[in-house]
Amino acid sequence: MLQDHLFRQMQGATRMTDRPDGLSRRTLLKISAAGMAMAKTGNLFSEPAVPVPAGRVTSLHSPHLVLQLDRTTGLPVSYRLLRSGKLYRGSAPSTPLKVRLFQREPHAFSDVEIRPSSEKTTRSTADFRFQATCDSAPAANFSLRYAIDGRRIQVTLEEVQELPGFELISLSMPSLVSVHESDPNAWIAHADDGGDLVSLRDAKAGKLPLNTFWGEINGVLPVIMAGHSGTVCVQETTAFMDGTLLSVTGEAPARVASLGTTKVHRVDGSACYDMNLGRGAPKSCGNNATPNLLVEQKSACRLDFLEPEAGGKALDWIDGAKLVRARMPAIPNHFYDDKFIYGIRVDEPKFPKPSATFERCEQIIRDMHALTDGSPQLVHLWGWQFRGKDTGYPAVNVVNERIGGYDGMMRLMGRAKALNTTVSLSDNYDDAYRSSPAWNEEMIARKPDGELWKSREWTGEESYIQGLAKYMEGPGPDRVRYTCERYKLPGTIHVDVLSYYAIRNDWDLKHPASGIRNLNAGRYRIMEEFAKHGVDVTSEGLRYPFIGKMSMSWYAGGPKPCPFGGKPVPMLSMIYRRSAVWGRAGNAGELPLFLMTFYGEAQHSIFNGDASQERMLDSFYLTMVPWFRLHLLNIEGFQRTQDRTVTYLEGSGNAIEMDWQNQSYKVTLNGAEVARKDAVFCPLGNDRIAMYAVHDGPLTATLPASWAPQEVTGAALFPDRKEPVSLKQAGREVTVTMQARRPVMLYRSRSKASTT
Repeated sequence: MLQDHLFRQMQGATRMTDRPDGLSRRTLLKISAAGMAMAKTGNLFSEPAVPVPAGRVTSLHSPHLVLQLDRTTGLPVSYRLLRSGKLYRGSAPSTPLKVRLFQREPHAFSDVEIRPSSEKTTRSTADFRFQATCDSAPAANFSLRYAIDGRRIQVTLEEVQELPGFELISLSMPSLVSVHESDPNAWIAHADDGGDLVSLRDAKAGKLPLNTFWGEINGVLPVIMAGHSGTVCVQETTAFMDGTLLSVTGEAPARVASLGTTKVHRVDGSACYDMNLGRGAPKSCGNNATPNLLVEQKSACRLDFLEPEAGGKALDWIDGAKLVRARMPAIPNHFYDDKFIYGIRVDEPKFPKPSATFERCEQIIRDMHALTDGSPQLVHLWGWQFRGKDTGYPAVNVVNERIGGYDGMMRLMGRAKALNTTVSLSDNYDDAYRSSPAWNEEMIARKPDGELWKSREWTGEESYIQGLAKYMEGPGPDRVRYTCERYKLPGTIHVDVLSYYAIRNDWDLKHPASGIRNLNAGRYRIMEEFAKHGVDVTSEGLRYPFIGKMSMSWYAGGPKPCPFGGKPVPMLSMIYRRSAVWGRAGNAGELPLFLMTFYGEAQHSIFNGDASQERMLDSFYLTMVPWFRLHLLNIEGFQRTQDRTVTYLEGSGNAIEMDWQNQSYKVTLNGAEVARKDAVFCPLGNDRIAMYAVHDGPLTATLPASWAPQEVTGAALFPDRKEPVSLKQAGREVTVTMQARRPVMLYRSRSKASTT
């Protein structure tokens, strides 16, 4: 029956003369012929038919894809890939959608099943109109739109109309696409914690966990995937406050994986929220006065379907990640590509004496300049203001006197330039303190219960959270101008927290602002104001809403245990590699080299003034030296064999081999090994090879093909000098007897050595 139905659709399509999708009669005849050929071989209709009566189905077409929708629910029934004939299922038949509604009188929230009241379709779009009721009273009208274009389907919420006395909160769509264990080679993957992959036959029942602060929002990378039979479906939740849903239900051999979303129109004022008040602190819950904040961004997600070329290789998550990568914006600023980035925690109120004066900071920078052979550094000062870190905000007009005051800081920033170092500030626009001369209660955000958003005590005084939309519509821009002019900022500044809480709501009844409003009018506005003065902003967490806007984030977060029992894949790194720079900071001085290498992360740490030189050297040589080369190369392939993985990078002979059992790795560039967990012997630029080991003993580097071996020279680096080292050469290999944690630099020639 399904064969006959689809064939009649194809035949009917060839009789159409008005073709909005641009298909000619000749093209459609080819599709029909190809469909008949596949039907004869059994390939086109090998999957079980979806049991929905033909009269209940409406279809959308593109040259590559047919989407069938259930008219009685407004939900997808199936997705048919035309080249291969492979089928993806949608929701279970007859399952209705659910909306969450708010009723003012009496004050109540309710979850209501809904069905379409009307339908408007073209060949490539379908709008299902819904009329939601609450206790038989009309509450809200909206359209759910599906638009097909090539291999892509956009799912959006349109034309929302809230009737008097009611508000639309959200629409739950937990199963837009599903794959079944019976589908050949079925698998699922998700990206928000770095990337995990699992075969459906091995998957545990479960779902993506809620984020502590954002619930169903995947704030880092809202991309999930499923696939079978060598084809791939990718879901990207493009609306920043919509939920990303991935679940596995059932038991073997009938497990089902579902990809879905929650479309959010308003922030739920009845919910309880973690306000980052510390472990064990109670959540803040809404009450009868809590506004349901309007999101102010169209609810949207996109589905992409990939299938192999005729006779081509089967596709997998890597092909899905490449698709997403191709549409990611390029990194806005390449300033951070070659910098050793770290912070110095100069002072805090709880410190009996400063961790580092500005003079001590200069000595740290000077030593690292010598020990890295003049490599560029970017140093952020943490605690430069008032009484140290996390004091004085939102005022920034006082430089901490006990570490050297304004004149001392400006001398440091000036002298560092001669050391190939940019010294800048760490600032914070989210936190405010009552003791600050710029304290303004009107700028403080409100929690769902209506109280001022009192946050945590970080260094001695309780902080409060500012509502950044109203702050940047008030005194914020003048603060940016003052900071840039007063401190002569050197083209970059770190604004802590700014990107971490990309979505932060403000329930202020006078100035309500959803996370989207605070993002656009607040967080983005801060970056825009600094840009007016030629200053680029970096921040704390890598977040999806900042891709293409912010070049460097301190860290990405994760990984976490996969709820489905999956194993790590470098999906986040594969997608974002050319769009942003991010790092990882170890706890208590730990340097998690294995994870950092696998996930493509730089080393970003905040050092105290008494931090060991060895710890800083490990950070630079073991992490940053190979990262300088690796992060510029796209990931093109990945392979797992039991406890070993290989990540293949673009170019010839570029790879990262990981042994997960022993937590060891090997990095090769142009076919030559250049790094492992305890040693680095890697090119640094075009004219140097950096050599460093944590143990005494011989270390061998392979010279680049363009180097003349007889001209190579080497030197050991000390804070105050260089000493020549003996080189043992054999062809293109050079061996140096290393002292533990004593860096050695090989130079292409004596003339190159004299220029550094």
